[in-house]
Amino acid sequence: MLDPEFDPAAHVAAAAPMVGLHLDAARQGRVAAALALVVHTAAPALVVTLAPGDEPAPVFRP
Repeated sequence: MLDPEFDPAAHVAAAAPMVGLHLDAARQGRVAAALALVVHTAAPALVVTLAPGDEPAPVFRP
């Protein structure tokens, strides 16, 4: 489950320099908005409980 206190802007501000990105304020805002969208999109998948025996779908090989 996602932390309800997660702040995409703070995460981008902290993580960007760690990976060598130098983002101006406008770009940092756009990256934070994209991250917020990714987090919002992934949230439903992260609340699904999986059993130890659950397996991913097989790989399609034509």
